[in-house]
Amino acid sequence: MNADAPMNADPPGRPTRAPAVLLALGLALSPWPAFAAPDGGDTAWDGSEPPQGVYFYWYEPSFYAGFAPRTQDPQRVHIRLSRGNQVRATVVLGDPEIDAYLGDLVLRQKTYQELIDAKVIELTTNKAYERFVERLDHAGVADAVKSRDSLGPAAYRQKSLEIMSALNPGRVFRIKMPVDSLLAGWRAQLAGMSAEDLAVPAKQLDAANAILPGRVNLYELSPDLASSLARAVELAHTEKPGSPVFREQALGFLERATAGRYRAHSGVLEAAEFTAIYPAGTIDATTTYKRERLPEFGVTGVWPLIRRAEGRGITGMVDYLSPNPGYGFISMLPYEHAGGIEYNAFHNAGVRCSLGETPFLPSAWRKVMGERDKTKPYQNLWIVGRGPTSHGCTRLGSGHMSELRQIVPSESNALERVATFRSLPQCYDVFDIQGDGEPEVMGVQYYLAFKNRDHTPIRSYVTNRREPFYRWLYGDNINVAEVGHATLKQVPMCRYVGTRKAAEAATLTNLPLYEATYAPEPIQFYRIKPVAFDSTPGFELNRELRKAGKGHTLDRKKLLLK
Repeated sequence: MNADAPMNADPPGRPTRAPAVLLALGLALSPWPAFAAPDGGDTAWDGSEPPQGVYFYWYEPSFYAGFAPRTQDPQRVHIRLSRGNQVRATVVLGDPEIDAYLGDLVLRQKTYQELIDAKVIELTTNKAYERFVERLDHAGVADAVKSRDSLGPAAYRQKSLEIMSALNPGRVFRIKMPVDSLLAGWRAQLAGMSAEDLAVPAKQLDAANAILPGRVNLYELSPDLASSLARAVELAHTEKPGSPVFREQALGFLERATAGRYRAHSGVLEAAEFTAIYPAGTIDATTTYKRERLPEFGVTGVWPLIRRAEGRGITGMVDYLSPNPGYGFISMLPYEHAGGIEYNAFHNAGVRCSLGETPFLPSAWRKVMGERDKTKPYQNLWIVGRGPTSHGCTRLGSGHMSELRQIVPSESNALERVATFRSLPQCYDVFDIQGDGEPEVMGVQYYLAFKNRDHTPIRSYVTNRREPFYRWLYGDNINVAEVGHATLKQVPMCRYVGTRKAAEAATLTNLPLYEATYAPEPIQFYRIKPVAFDSTPGFELNRELRKAGKGHTLDRKKLLLK
């Protein structure tokens, strides 16, 4: 929970769910309750590999120096928090996103460089910007943009997707699904429905979303969609399998349900998607499900992003910047007003691990020389705790939070229409991420979880080795095997009927665990030379710089370029 308090991280606030408050009080009075993990007692961290996080000296502004695409269409991004403490952000890439991608990269590079050349900003701390420029050059981004007219629209989009895939390995998916098998499965489900079932909102939504599970995520039906669904159910009962009448009705429903984001061509449903999976910290409390202790999530259901109307910083927008240094001067994305100046939001790691004082850090992580100044050792490390850690907010790695801000629309009017899905703590994110007909449970290769006290990391919950970490996180519900072969035994999923309410729906069994590779957190630190970075003009520059992209005209005055 963020209240802009002048301290290292978010201040003690009240979680808005009474059970979470009681659990938090219980945690203050008793030791951390063990998850259903037989070997969860090992808490030593292995330092043989560098940490998954961001080294820094002290708090300064930063900009995103990665390669994620941006969409200006709030309906094209799906954000979901689920069991396993990770947030998935999937963008369905349409022609506007693909057409804009390479040009947006060039625009960002030119803008950063102009600010440097004009001595508005000075790069500090690290060299993420230099790596950004080097990779753009290696990928041939500028040359591809110059060749746009000669290539023609189709070839240019293909080139754009190829470069996007190269710059974002393992995160760009070309979806190709046979329409016949999709519609056959949907018809079979609809044929089992009665008129009475259609009168039950939960069953109605389950049926609607089943046409393309994980990609159609309706939580309410317009009268037009409800009528179209009812007609599809009727045809599923009266028409034979393979009926062209049912096919036409089903494809029309899909077109309307997704606003054209998924369309069939020549018997195949095709789409391009960018999917990022981020480890996440949630409220510092647990809940019990079938005698297992699970991390509590705070509020659940569908929560659209909201404007920040109260706070000690500049207010009135969704992409709020807190003057509290603990938030790293990185944009927040609030979804709940918790009263007064307190909001629950997606924000950065929230607490820093002092290299000299954090007791559980491996010795190899403690003495790391600076990248830009090789004579000066770093003093702090941002890592997100993948587990109970916050006062109500959803914490992401500081670089991942910068990337999430990059992905979503530039303007607050559009950001307010971005819906975020927050599962019940026991519900997994089941998604056919590769579009091969094999649904998987979403996860990520990140094994760091730790406890805070008064905004200071005090101890690790569990070792950062994969198998014991998974035993701690998933309990007895996981069959641990090598990456790509682990499975979850019981997989409850959530449905969303209206906003602010999630309910457990179906439970699947023995699904594979998809373990996304941890994505680096490329942010570049800088100082602002003409003004103080924590002044009103400094915050305006910081926020404006994060909006760069087609569909937004950069305000050069806010960037101190005129």
